[in-house]
Amino acid sequence: FNQSYANKTIKTLNRNVIAIKNDTLKSNKKNTSKVNFDVTPPRIIASGDQFYCPQNTINIVTSIQIFHDPLELGTKAGYIQISSGYSSLDKLELANLAAHPTIKTSWDPVAGKLTIENSAGGDIPYSDLEFAIKDVVFSNSSSTASGTRTFSITIGQANFLPSTQHFYLFVPSIGISWSQAKTAAETSTYYGLKGYLATILSADEAKLIGEQASGTGWIGGSDAETEGVWKWVTGPEAGTVFWNGAANGSTPNFAFWNTGEPNNQDNEDYAHITQPGVGIKGSWNDLSNTGAGGGDYQPKGYVVEFGGMPGESPLEIAASTKITIPVATPGPNPSAICDSGSFVLTATATPGAT
Repeated sequence: FNQSYANKTIKTLNRNVIAIKNDTLKSNKKNTSKVNFDVTPPRIIASGDQFYCPQNTINIVTSIQIFHDPLELGTKAGYIQISSGYSSLDKLELANLAAHPTIKTSWDPVAGKLTIENSAGGDIPYSDLEFAIKDVVFSNSSSTASGTRTFSITIGQANFLPSTQHFYLFVPSIGISWSQAKTAAETSTYYGLKGYLATILSADEAKLIGEQASGTGWIGGSDAETEGVWKWVTGPEAGTVFWNGAANGSTPNFAFWNTGEPNNQDNEDYAHITQPGVGIKGSWNDLSNTGAGGGDYQPKGYVVEFGGMPGESPLEIAASTKITIPVATPGPNPSAICDSGSFVLTATATPGAT
């Protein structure tokens, strides 16, 4: 199991810890020869639900606070992602650059994710990160942009989805089998949350895990128990049926199979996110436990989900805000009247709009 960079982002919380391999996030304690100090993970609180006019810029937060343990003054990086509603014409960037001489940023247009780091290397102080996030702005270059965008602000590199309060991480591992990936996912933790192969219950999750991930790989679906009855077999959704039948089957809740899938070619019993360029982006296909030995159907890794397991409390290392692009939708046209004089135009806002 090749540890992901997300584990490294927390290493400042684990200085002088004798860490268990592949589980550097399990302990949040600093050890000294005299006293053990518990190091509390940071907590982020942000606000800023706003309306946005296309082709302008807008700050993603109206306020933000990062509360942290006094023993830990910084972190490897901060991450802001458009986790819902993302469009390829969207962009996040740091404004007022002169006010942030020690900060560097990088924009990933595939993931819709902005990374904020210390330009000199090393940890970025929480105070600098908080100050920088206040100057991060959103823009969309299209005059016809519409919908809602949700911004996830987090300390760890795992993607955060506000609608589930879960974290998602792609772990690259060329040629790993489904059973090996399942074991690896279940032995990993993230700030104390237990991992499992991802279960995808909504279009929001499918887009974040499929289209906006850094890679594609195994997820927690299988019909190995009963052919044609696809279940989530990992995490808190274990045992939940999400598809009945072959490619022409149906879902009782949510599924996102690629065209012509699942086809059970060569006894394929395990769900995998399709390689980019093969059919519908971010969709699923079925593979055997080992997949192909090369090419588009060779496993490239797996997606771990963190959150929702029994007894776990939600992490507060992430916060979210959103913008809404208001759209005026005219009602049915009234009968035309040709006359002089004044007229009154009445508009009624839908709930939540102004």
